[in-house]
Amino acid sequence: MSKKLIAAALVLAAAAGAYAGAQTKKQAAELMINQLLEAKEPQETRKLMSPDQFMMPYVSETYQIAAKNREALDKQFCYCFCALNPMFKHKSLLSCFVDDHGANCGICMSQARETAIMTKAGKTPKEIAVYFKEKYAKNMDHMDHSH
Repeated sequence: MSKKLIAAALVLAAAAGAYAGAQTKKQAAELMINQLLEAKEPQETRKLMSPDQFMMPYVSETYQIAAKNREALDKQFCYCFCALNPMFKHKSLLSCFVDDHGANCGICMSQARETAIMTKAGKTPKEIAVYFKEKYAKNMDHMDHSH
């Protein structure tokens, strides 16, 4: 195994341990947000679903936007909290568009579109992350009280 692969495996193992060690979903989300912003390599490398697979123009356009803004979406945490659900295997907002998850979630689509607009306007990934954190702060505050 190459040194690069070993290093990547160690980073993933440490991240998984950190998420598992987080006392709350909110803390796990915070850890993921920081990891995405600090990542030097792409987190989501899978191919996105083709926009042509969707009949609804809004959905198809959103998948086109995701494809054109891979790097920007890969730096953002998705506030439908799919990355905290092991069933999805999502790494970032970009992951929502590797399958039809994004097509069925208004939060994913809204965040993808807003990320593209803000990126085009010159906002940094960190500025975009702060915007989303503030926008979805109520969701974050209620996460650990909804057992």
